[in-house]
Amino acid sequence: MELATREVKEIETGLALLRTRAESIVVRDADSYAAACQIALDGRAYIKKVGFELDPGIQSAKDHMDLLRNQKAKFVDPAKQIVEVAAQKAESWKAEERRKAEAEQERVNAERRREAARLADEERRKADAAAAEQKKIRDAQIEEARKAGEIGKREAARLAKQAEEDRLAAQELARKQELVAASSVQEVKIAPSVPKVAGIKARVNWKFRIVDASKLPRQFLIPDEVAIGQHVRSVKQAGEVIPGVEAYSEDGI
Repeated sequence: MELATREVKEIETGLALLRTRAESIVVRDADSYAAACQIALDGRAYIKKVGFELDPGIQSAKDHMDLLRNQKAKFVDPAKQIVEVAAQKAESWKAEERRKAEAEQERVNAERRREAARLADEERRKADAAAAEQKKIRDAQIEEARKAGEIGKREAARLAKQAEEDRLAAQELARKQELVAASSVQEVKIAPSVPKVAGIKARVNWKFRIVDASKLPRQFLIPDEVAIGQHVRSVKQAGEVIPGVEAYSEDGI
């Protein structure tokens, strides 16, 4: 129900008068206090009057809106259910394809790691064998030089010790190179075989579940202001009525 121009003008005039009275009054004694209370009462009466004039129209509009919403829901809600059924089936298949791809990716990478470790071990063995062969040759050369009188026993022992140290150093280097080679495997990524469909935006929905509320950090905790308010109104007492909560009262009219 739309108001006539005359009625709108009357309401606007009443509002302007109330605003002027409220802004101009200064409460400093019992009489002015009573006058301020009367302004508040007149304002509430004004609100009721406006509601009396406009609430029927608002209710009519709400009823019409509810009717349209119900008509829309009659057709849209079943369609939403159909969308949900189709989407869930598609998402279940997509999740299975992703699981298969991840399993295949892990299998392939595990095989690559095993092969890299095998090759690294093989190279280390070759390096160890080469170092051992080199030492064998070096020992033979030292022994020949000693027998020929080119070096004495003490020098021969020193050179033999050095040859053993060189062999051990080569062995340690080969071991380190094995570790590096075995850990430097370039892992492959296997994407799930999910086609792109025009109009469907691929997304990943991250969700959560609280498994132990006692471990939640403080910044993720929200005070229950409704429960706090109910408790404060029930005790009707100033001061700290709950640890960390101070209750106080304010006068109202």
